[in-house]
Amino acid sequence: MKEVSLIIVLLLSFSCSNDDDLAVIAACDVDNPIQDLAWLRTEIQNREANPTEDMKYCYITAEIYENQTVFAYLDCNPLIDKAILFLNCEGEFLDGSSETVANLGERISQTIIWKPRGFKCNLP
Repeated sequence: MKEVSLIIVLLLSFSCSNDDDLAVIAACDVDNPIQDLAWLRTEIQNREANPTEDMKYCYITAEIYENQTVFAYLDCNPLIDKAILFLNCEGEFLDGSSETVANLGERISQTIIWKPRGFKCNLP
């Protein structure tokens, strides 16, 4: 019985990570966009390989806008006003016109799919 308990404790301790509270969602016709979309996987790998002090405020979401998935590069740093970048499933930036950006404010179903270690945002 002790061996079984020890194995369970070890499995639980190794399965815990900073990303435990992140959702893995199906989007863009793939089961896991972080792994299955090369451009998104590369973006996250670059961020993790080159962390900066400001990155602790950055995160990436998957959202539904006009019945399609969009990815947003967001930031909650209270001292910096950054532009929000929105990308489609192909990793292409969405039109940056003021009308498009205003309409993106009406997006729904925002899900955080990546955040850095030491994430500082206090999000709902």
